[in-house]
Amino acid sequence: MHNAHMKKEFVFQIEQDEDMLVATCHEPEMATQGDNLDELLAMIRDLIRCRFDEGDERKRKFAN
Repeated sequence: MHNAHMKKEFVFQIEQDEDMLVATCHEPEMATQGDNLDELLAMIRDLIRCRFDEGDERKRKFAN
């Protein structure tokens, strides 16, 4: 069932935790980490691909 009020973007807060970068999204709750910004962005894309169904509009921006 499609929710017309579903957010179509994710807001991640990025923090340094010792030698790692940590990205946390609060709506919906999810988090990932990486050694550097490039790796962190790749991990965020992978997290979103794994978390949401193929038909979910929120996933389309991360299909590449």
